[in-house]
Order: sequence, then structure tokens, then C-alpha cells
Amino acid sequence: MFFQARGLTRRYGGTPVLRDVTFDVKQGEMVSIIGPSGAGKTTLLKLIAGLERPDEGALRFDTTPTRENPVILVFQDYVLFPNMTVFDNVAFGLRSRRIAKSEIRRRVMDVLDYFGLADKADQYPNELSGGQRQRVAIGRGLVVNPMMLLLDEPFANLDRNLKLQTAEFIRETQRTFGVTTLSVTHDLEEAFVMSDRIGLIMDGELVQYGRSKDIYFNPVHDEAARFLGPLNILEGEALRLVSDGPTGRVAVRPEALGLTVDENGPGIIAEAVFAGHFTRFAVDIGGERIVVYGNGPGLVPGARVSVRILDELIKKGTV
Repeated sequence: MFFQARGLTRRYGGTPVLRDVTFDVKQGEMVSIIGPSGAGKTTLLKLIAGLERPDEGALRFDTTPTRENPVILVFQDYVLFPNMTVFDNVAFGLRSRRIAKSEIRRRVMDVLDYFGLADKADQYPNELSGGQRQRVAIGRGLVVNPMMLLLDEPFANLDRNLKLQTAEFIRETQRTFGVTTLSVTHDLEEAFVMSDRIGLIMDGELVQYGRSKDIYFNPVHDEAARFLGPLNILEGEALRLVSDGPTGRVAVRPEALGLTVDENGPGIIAEAVFAGHFTRFAVDIGGERIVVYGNGPGLVPGARVSVRILDELIKKGTV
């Protein structure tokens, strides 16, 4: 395994911020650690970067990081040198290694060209947009050939309309350069878009770690499920009316339910709110009000409907 965290515990003033965190990262993988603010995500990143030491536990790399292949942390506020040009910011790590000027120029310009910043090489950070500054910071990390790249809240300083685009760009960049990458973020949609695996930290504990779809559709408990997005808890008559399979108590995402106009259906649409690429329906069924995402003709308030759990999206088991 490329990287392993085993039993990491970190305390501040005797209070544990991280407790017994264990997970692994494969070479070339993109992993995101998500969780609410104050859950311990940034502390975990600092431990991996070597900026702090764990009180208990260990970090293991299959190859020890070196000056030539370091672990690089890109901070949330980018920490660019304001008195240096874009070129000089990206070149900084190479110059400290005393690499030949011609090689530095080639490598820096290759990175700037990839990031669409070649025409900004002679500009200063205060002349760039937030997204451009972020690309400079990531480029500065990549140009030194890191064995692992760490990203601290990569979407925190970006406008909402840039976040998803940036997540796709980070994913494409990570695959192109083949660098193992770990990001910490509370931006859920972006984390799901760009990650091979996701870890969920809550109150200092890594409560779940696995593939993105598994984390989303099979959360480990109610608290985790609700952090990850809207959730319907179905039981009794409401569950019987939407499924022939599960019994007891089942958690189902709004997008895991399908609506069909049915004049004899057991559900009635109480509310329909347009939300862009889907409509949010509030449906009364079996004495409960549930939320369903979807679109379709005839789905209007007052319409009778049938509601079914979509087999491919059902959350297995109960929460």
C-alpha cells in the first residue's frame, strides 16, 4: 500500500481532536476526507504533511518522502509570494534545488501551459482571479514532482459557479500527472465528483471510508447519512407502499425514489419546487411526508402518484 495511517490520535491541551484514525491510500489514487467544520480534517492533513506529530499512531509510506519526491501541502489561502511573478512562484521550489535555469524554465512553462497560465507568467498574484491563484499554487506543488499532493479546502475561496468546474479540473490534473492526492473539504458535491474514495470524519473519528457511491448510498449511521444529504426514513405503511422488498426501517435518498402519475396511486404531491436540473417534490404517502427528486409530465401539486424505490439506488439495510 502506498500510504497508511494507523491509529492516529492528536490532542490539544488534553482534548482529542483526532481519535484512532486508520485508513490507506493506493498509489495514483484521489482521496477526499470530508466532514463538518471542526471535525479534525485539517489536523489530519497537518499530520500527513509532517507539520505536526501524532500523540499516538503512525504514518507509513512504502517509499520514504525525500527532497526530490516530497509530500506537498497546498494551503487553503494558497500562500503565494506577493512580490514574485507567477513564473517565479512556480519556479521557487526548483530553484531551491539548484536545478539548471534552462530546465527550470522548461518545467515551469510546461506546467503553466497545462494550467492555461502561460500568458500570466509575468503577472503578480494580486492581478489574478481566485481560481488562477489556486492553479498557480497547485502548479507550484506539481512542478517539483511530489510523491503525494495534499489539498486543504481547495474550494473554500472559489465562487459557487467555479467549484464544480474546479473539481473536474483537479481530477483531470491528478490523472494526467499521476500524483497520489489527498484532499480535505466540506464541499460534498465536489468531493464526490473528483474522488476514487472518500473518508468521513465526524467529531475526530473516521466513521466511514470507501468508494464514493457506497459512502453516499450506504452511510454507516443516521448522523452520517444526514450530513451527506437529504434522507427519507421509511417504515411501516409508508415503506410497504413504496417497496415489495425491505421491511422494518430503511433510509432512502430523494433521488433513489421514482414518481409515476397514477390516478389510483397511494401518494399525493403536496408541493413541487423547481431546483434546476430536477424538481423537489414533497409527497404525502402512508401517513408520512417524503421528499423525491425527479421530473416528468403531470407531476404537479395535487396529483396522485405511485412511489417506488429504484432498485439500483436503494440503500441496503437499515440505519
